[in-house]
Amino acid sequence: MKFSTATIAALSVFLPQIVSAHLIMVEPKQWFVPQVTRATVETSDSQQHPLQADGSNYPCQGVAPEDVVAKYEPGSTQSLKLIGTAVHGGGSGQMSITYDLKPTKDSKFRVMQSWMGDHPVKAVGNLGPQDRDPQNLGPKFPLDSINPLSFKVPAGLPKGKAIVTWTWFNKLGNREMYMKCATVEIGGSETSTAAFDALPEMFRANSGNGCTVPAGIQAIAFKNPGPSTVGTGITPIDCDKTQPGTGTPKTPGNTDKKPDTGNPSASAVVKPTNTPAPSAETKPPTTTQAPVTTQAPATTQTPTPYSPPQKPQADGACTEGAIICNADGTWSQCGSGRSQNMGLVAAGMVCKNGAFEHQKRSIRFSHDHMRRRHAGSEVPSQ
Repeated sequence: MKFSTATIAALSVFLPQIVSAHLIMVEPKQWFVPQVTRATVETSDSQQHPLQADGSNYPCQGVAPEDVVAKYEPGSTQSLKLIGTAVHGGGSGQMSITYDLKPTKDSKFRVMQSWMGDHPVKAVGNLGPQDRDPQNLGPKFPLDSINPLSFKVPAGLPKGKAIVTWTWFNKLGNREMYMKCATVEIGGSETSTAAFDALPEMFRANSGNGCTVPAGIQAIAFKNPGPSTVGTGITPIDCDKTQPGTGTPKTPGNTDKKPDTGNPSASAVVKPTNTPAPSAETKPPTTTQAPVTTQAPATTQTPTPYSPPQKPQADGACTEGAIICNADGTWSQCGSGRSQNMGLVAAGMVCKNGAFEHQKRSIRFSHDHMRRRHAGSEVPSQ
């Protein structure tokens, strides 16, 4: 998509509309990326844009670092919140960390967690009024309202300021790499870098480094996905030259076999969503309730393991893309032959007979009000 010089001015008017639905990281809050309009949409920059295809603004879109926006304790589980509707059919992504406070192309980004497939949400294409954005919020649509995301901060990380980055490789559309960076502070008292050095290298592609992720890949099988993973990788990338970390963290507890039992949703974060409850490999704490991870969907933090009621076809499978209205006020959508919970129905809307409708408001009067009104109507005229 190329434009002549005469149309660049017009492009600057429409550019926000063209890219406004792309994704922004709001927690942790990403560094600000000023809007820069160039000859093509692909070479322009904004809060929503991916990295340049030639890698000229790698890493972090080449913008200046900002102040600390959050404090993470090693071993904790943290939220990743994104807004926007251009999810490009899902994809795969990673959450990584570096202690280089002004990252360069030579900085060491180490992987904390990988999402392999259906990331940041499972979708046929982009979201919209007909697909989980009934109010047409577009660029302001909170993705965590339909699929809350979180990641595990590895135990044993050294204290101090650090840069965390969310990277994403979209399934459909242009071959892009999204990279949003934020400054955080790692708590604790650890000074050794052993736990950081033990993390594998972050995967990079579609950004001028000679590696391209082919279109249509359902789930990237990262060569080195890191200590915490969500989903099961399907397709390895031939040009994935990442290296594993060195040594072993001296503090255990940052692997997917030993989730953070201090957070009831942690097990759903560090284990694939299509796996059953923890097996005998997982050593439960002293209480007997901790291993029952299938109870987590009672809250809105981990809806993915939830299997709501559905109307199966004769062969037991639901109709792909069908909307299912649940009795508890949530709704589900059929994907890959099974019903997947999408969370609460948007405010002002109701789910009825497999479709969304605007909620009809009714006015109810109290018993006392009706009694007074009725008594008044019986007062004889003078």
